[in-house]
Amino acid sequence: MLLELAALLVGSGLFLLVVGVFVARQYTLRSKLLTAFLIIVLTSLGVQALLDNYIMSENLRQSANKVLITTAKSFAEKIDSFTRENSDYLKTEAALPAIINFIVRKAEPPYNRQAILEILRAFKSRQDDYILSYAILNRDGVNMVDTDPLKQGDDESGEVYYRNVKARHGDDAVYHSSIVFENDRPILIFSSAINDLSGKMVGVLRAKYSANILSTMFERIQRTIGRGSFVMLLDENQLRLVHSRRKDLAYTLAALPAADRLAALKRQRRLPQNVSRDYLESPGWVERLSHVSYENPVIESTYTGLGTSKFLSAVYQLETEPWKIIVSQPLTTILEPVEAQKNSAFVLVSIIALVVVLVVLATTQLLLGPVKRLTNVVKRIAEGDLAAQATVEANDEVGSLAGAFNEMTQSVTNLIVDLEDEINNHKLTADNLRKLSQAIEQSPVSVMITDLDGNIEYVNPQLCRITGYSEEELIGQNPRILKSGHTPEIHFKNMWSAITAGQSWTGELYNKKKNGDLFWENVTISPIKNAHNESTHYLAIKEDISLRKEYEERLLYQASYDKLTDLPNRTLAYDRIQQAIANAVWEQKHIALLYMDFDHFKNINDTLGHEAGDEFLKYMAGRLKASVRDFDTVARLGGDEFLIMLVEVDQPGGGDRTSFTEVVKNKTREILQRVSQPCVIHGMEFSVTASVGIALFPDDGDDPHILLRHADTAMYRSKRKGRNTFELFTTEMSDIVMKRVEIDNKLRGALENGDFYLKYQALMDARTQRIVGAEALIRWEDPELGEVSPEEFVPLAEESGLIVDIGNWVMETACHDIRRWRETAGFEDIYVAINLSTRQFRGKGIVENIAGILAKHGLSGDCLELEITERLLMKDVPHVVAILDQFKAMNIRLSIDDFGTGYSSLSYLKRFPFDVLKIDKAFIDDIGADPDGQALCDAIVAMAHSLGLGIIGEGVETQEQFEFLRDRGAETIQGYYVSKPLEAHEFIQLLGVSELLESNR
Repeated sequence: MLLELAALLVGSGLFLLVVGVFVARQYTLRSKLLTAFLIIVLTSLGVQALLDNYIMSENLRQSANKVLITTAKSFAEKIDSFTRENSDYLKTEAALPAIINFIVRKAEPPYNRQAILEILRAFKSRQDDYILSYAILNRDGVNMVDTDPLKQGDDESGEVYYRNVKARHGDDAVYHSSIVFENDRPILIFSSAINDLSGKMVGVLRAKYSANILSTMFERIQRTIGRGSFVMLLDENQLRLVHSRRKDLAYTLAALPAADRLAALKRQRRLPQNVSRDYLESPGWVERLSHVSYENPVIESTYTGLGTSKFLSAVYQLETEPWKIIVSQPLTTILEPVEAQKNSAFVLVSIIALVVVLVVLATTQLLLGPVKRLTNVVKRIAEGDLAAQATVEANDEVGSLAGAFNEMTQSVTNLIVDLEDEINNHKLTADNLRKLSQAIEQSPVSVMITDLDGNIEYVNPQLCRITGYSEEELIGQNPRILKSGHTPEIHFKNMWSAITAGQSWTGELYNKKKNGDLFWENVTISPIKNAHNESTHYLAIKEDISLRKEYEERLLYQASYDKLTDLPNRTLAYDRIQQAIANAVWEQKHIALLYMDFDHFKNINDTLGHEAGDEFLKYMAGRLKASVRDFDTVARLGGDEFLIMLVEVDQPGGGDRTSFTEVVKNKTREILQRVSQPCVIHGMEFSVTASVGIALFPDDGDDPHILLRHADTAMYRSKRKGRNTFELFTTEMSDIVMKRVEIDNKLRGALENGDFYLKYQALMDARTQRIVGAEALIRWEDPELGEVSPEEFVPLAEESGLIVDIGNWVMETACHDIRRWRETAGFEDIYVAINLSTRQFRGKGIVENIAGILAKHGLSGDCLELEITERLLMKDVPHVVAILDQFKAMNIRLSIDDFGTGYSSLSYLKRFPFDVLKIDKAFIDDIGADPDGQALCDAIVAMAHSLGLGIIGEGVETQEQFEFLRDRGAETIQGYYVSKPLEAHEFIQLLGVSELLESNR
């Protein structure tokens, strides 16, 4: 080691000093110089070696301390993360309605034991290699269902995991145990309270994990630490749970508890019955371990079973368990660089000593003249004259020294030039870094840089301004300081999966400021890599998108709720009916839909005005909500039509139609009686009655559309009976149903008989007012029924599946017309927008079918625009994106139809390759009439443009609506303001007029 070399050098120097005193009296100047130089050099090198040995050893120790502490902390966080994650899983699983209902209803059908057992097996399959069993205990601790059949029926009320949860029984009643031994097999136990809807504990969900999962985790850990190092996990009873280097030491005692304590731990199954005491650590190690603190977590010690080598060990206490994780590295490994430097030092000293001898010998051979001249040259160089050259021309040692000196001078000169260039380059780099730093410091977006463990190393001022934290408060913290708990954990899993793989990740996070306010951020995180393509840090670029999210929430609310009454609108009501039907099928219950229309409501508008009518509707909405339970639904379908959905809760699993029908009748009479009570609007008191139609699930239909239609039919029957009453739907009821059947029957032959035809409604460029395309609208004229509205036959075609054939006919006919317009009239850039139905879009071969039709008519994709409804996009998103990408590859334009009437938000648009957004007519009608609706149009146009989407205003009928949309940058206008729907030959005439007007401008 360097210490040995240093001692040798100092000893040699002292010896030469004694010899030098003697030599100085008897020998030549050459010997004197040689001895003096050797004394100085060897002594200096010895002292330097001593100092280097000490500094290098201390630095290596300190560096090792930091690495060990960081490694121990990292490993502890992984175990804590495992404990928290599995606790959260258990808490979520315990809250499942099926689990709760199984406990509450004591395993009565349909919550049979086998069904619940399948659910528990599904839970177990989450980590089937390590989860030994899942079980449900009732309130008294009796095992009701267990994936381990041998445990079913056991009384577990005395177990610590049951008593702990029962004592805490609340939302946070989750328990995870330390190691417990069953038949000397180590296991981990997690348990969670099962609470009913009132918060009362009705049982416990318990999971047993094999403790081998810890060994598996530490096998991965062992591969990440240095040679000779090891990791040991120690519980609060000094039991080794894991030893990464000596696996045979797992579940052996590192220190021996008192006899009574040892017996108690065995009774509690906290130790194996035959726990080994053959590998106890020294009393000194136990003493040092007890004095470990957060400020000084490193100890130096030997370990049982690992010889006499000393180790540096970092000790870290877990947060979720009373365990300590100990990461140890041999001192010999840590100090290896010191040993390695010894050999280099020997070589270096030898070279230096040799050079000293040579220089001294050469110097003594020089004559006084050359030495003086050389000395003068040295002085000139020392004064800064690097151009000075030694002129000694002798071929002896002095001449060689002079030549070497001249070369050295030239080398120094070159080095100075190179150094100046390097300094200039560094200045340029520093200038660029300063500019980059200023750009980041002044950036309007937030910037954060962390190390690979997530520790924050840099934040810019914008991030501090947004979060409210100072730079000092953030540096050294983990970004979890901003975590609000509202972002799904799957987001973070996906994020870490991407960035640890060296990829960038982009997503939206719902974070929390220092003052507790929540805010949305659009975050992009990318790895920062070194010259070897290794990730060294993570860079996060964040943008506050809270305002955009507020707009989206407002859009969603206005798309789902009636703005007059704040009740759910038709769209949201339809969604709730679908959910109620799904629950009713599962729970074998009934549902009632009450379709209500106020009698003679028109008289209020005619006599008191529409303002009074609106006040009346709001007043009645409040009465209707007060008439039903919180989990029932009251919705406004439009005008004075309301829907009430009653859900059966009193007769689960065995209720019949008759009893439920009586309940519904009584509730309807109560509602009608409450509605008919006098009310005062604008100072006038009057009474209004209502007519109600009732449809029941499952007797009257199993589809929301059918149930609503049947309830509507029954409502009209009640009006015909004299109003202020109600009617239950019957299959024989109303001519409307008969007409629907007749339309459905005739629809099947309409395509073959050639009864369908197309009309085209023009699409106008808002800026140039030139016709650029048209939307294809299907029409049906039946020989007997006459003109049948698309609103009547399109839903039937969708239900029957005929819409696929009809859609193909529309595509064929439209392409035929486009080809004719282009060939005969020369309108080469005209395109046609065609609406794709849900069935047509999700049918097999839709892309190939459209491609074949285009090829058949010799057309390219740019002649088509396909209109997709919002609702179609919300299922099987990857499949939808794949189809839309194929359309885009064909150069077909894609548009969102009737935007604002579905459930989606603007944020989903980024996931699909749309070109155009069509604003629904319902929003266009608000322009000039409703400031809120007009503001909503503003927001839709602005945000669509921000996403790079074009705008089509649908249903534009007035100059005011046209100018409003044009002034806000809408590209295309459609509606009666431009043209009514026209047949193909009429539309081509309109195109001619449009071209003529364009050429005359």
